[in-house]
Amino acid sequence: MGLRAFSGLAARCVCLGFRAVMPVFLLLLANEALSQGALQRPRIAHAGGQFNGATYTNSLEALDRNYGAGFRAFEIDLSFTSDGELVCLHDWGESFTRSFGLPPTSPVSLLEFERLVRERSQVDKCTLDSLMRWLVAHEEAFLVTDIKERNLEALAHISAEHPQALSRTIPQIYQPAEYQVVKSLGYDELIWTLYLYSGGTQSALNYVREMDLWAVTMNTERAEGELPNLLQQLGVPTYVHTINEYADLLYLRTRGIDEIYTDSLSLEREAELAGSGLFTQDDSTIYRAKKERDAVKAESITRFATLNELHFTLGPNFPAADVTTNQISELDLNQGGLEFIATGNDPYIRFPSLRNPVEEIVIHVLLEAPDSSALEVFYATEEEPAFSEARRASKRLRVGRNELIINISAPSPVIGVRLDPGRVAGPYRVEKFEVRSKARSWARFFGWD
Repeated sequence: MGLRAFSGLAARCVCLGFRAVMPVFLLLLANEALSQGALQRPRIAHAGGQFNGATYTNSLEALDRNYGAGFRAFEIDLSFTSDGELVCLHDWGESFTRSFGLPPTSPVSLLEFERLVRERSQVDKCTLDSLMRWLVAHEEAFLVTDIKERNLEALAHISAEHPQALSRTIPQIYQPAEYQVVKSLGYDELIWTLYLYSGGTQSALNYVREMDLWAVTMNTERAEGELPNLLQQLGVPTYVHTINEYADLLYLRTRGIDEIYTDSLSLEREAELAGSGLFTQDDSTIYRAKKERDAVKAESITRFATLNELHFTLGPNFPAADVTTNQISELDLNQGGLEFIATGNDPYIRFPSLRNPVEEIVIHVLLEAPDSSALEVFYATEEEPAFSEARRASKRLRVGRNELIINISAPSPVIGVRLDPGRVAGPYRVEKFEVRSKARSWARFFGWD
């Protein structure tokens, strides 16, 4: 949409009355952005959108209902049948049971699927052929594929059987290695959805720079991090799934998210809620959960300062020569902090034994990481002196500076700890790693016994 056309449309909105025409205005903007390939992206109806209160129907009724509600981009789940055809079904487990009232099964044939739809389904769950016929009949609609198993094979099947639909099909890829393969099949636009990608923020950005993507989609956990704003700086639109509450949308927009996958929050519904003036980001359950986590963390940091039994700390007298490391190079004690290079995805530092072992310890960590992943602390006890997967605590790690409080409670006194600073290679700095506990004589005073 050109600037002149946009200004003219906005002026007509003012003349007609903002609230009266806002739903139409939002729909026009979304449709125009889709047709022009602008940076703005349309809202995506998740699994075809909600129908009669039900989600994940992947049905023709849901497509019709939500097309009428203004949606023009539709994510549909596709699964292979036993005879190599594609049908609109999330999976042959829980989704199959929810759809047909039968126990989970291995894939059935196309004919059997169609029989089950006729006899046991309350909606007309589509096959690939009926989905394509619907797409042809709705010229403004776009398909976003979600294919959990055999994605490349399924996209090759769609490309071969329905080449006329390639320009209106936006495949989702799950790993960077799929990108070139899918582009070679003739698809112009691709979405990289990150929920199966285990890499961190910087890793994802490095791959994005090598791709020409229609958008990047993520879950709310990634959306609350730094990735949306960094992608925005690269000019890459971002989506988050699956959002149905207007207040959650308001909050996610403050995080840099452009648009959403949704079951029911149409642009018209959003306009109604915006016009009511009843909602702010403070009403978002996602935002409230974040505020609660932040409050708990602040309280934990304050409480740590009251613990007067010191078992271990970095400092000028830290015995760097006594530590055991793995995939660590250039370990250096610098002004009370540890700097090092992780050379693989399983680095760790095993610290010397703790003084005055106790069953419950608290660890305060200040750490700079090269990418988002997870920090883990393994601990050994008097009864179990070997480090084990069964005795560890894990915390989510963001790229850059992290402040973490880790509580460990064991049935036997903790005699040693091992820090696994992250799961990615690169430079790290541990500014603080301090182990404390409450003095036994103060236990009742602090109410910890």
